[in-house]
Amino acid sequence: MKQYMAAQGDVWDYLSWKLYKDEGFTHVLLEANPALRHIVQFEVPTMINVPDKPQSRAPSTANLPPWKKV
Repeated sequence: MKQYMAAQGDVWDYLSWKLYKDEGFTHVLLEANPALRHIVQFEVPTMINVPDKPQSRAPSTANLPPWKKV
């Protein structure tokens, strides 16, 4: 897994666009950085984990309860 230094002022959807060329992969970055999920806008430079780009934009349904799986 790669790492990237998020800059002051960065937000998750911008990082998704910058790293994957698609803001639809924001959930991938959030899942890879659970300790940073509370951050809306980075106030200081912060190292984040960047997994490889998945094939699909859809988040995984593996951890969803049965009634939420479609």
